[in-house]
Amino acid sequence: MTKTNKSTMPAQVANEFDYVMTVSDKLEPGKWIAVVGKEIVSKGDDAKTVFDEAKRKYPNREPFLMKVPAEAVMLM
Repeated sequence: MTKTNKSTMPAQVANEFDYVMTVSDKLEPGKWIAVVGKEIVSKGDDAKTVFDEAKRKYPNREPFLMKVPAEAVMLM
């Protein structure tokens, strides 16, 4: 498992990562999600499709993209 070091993340990514951690129990394992601010703006099975949909919704923002781990426990 990979441990995430938030101190090396840009501030926007760290904020979006924090948001994902607050809603992690509601996410579907194995799905890709795109987050802008404190909103999951797209989700699905294909990373490029999820990213493209997020960019269509927020063309001037860079979405935070991640695949929801299949394991129930994520280490911080």
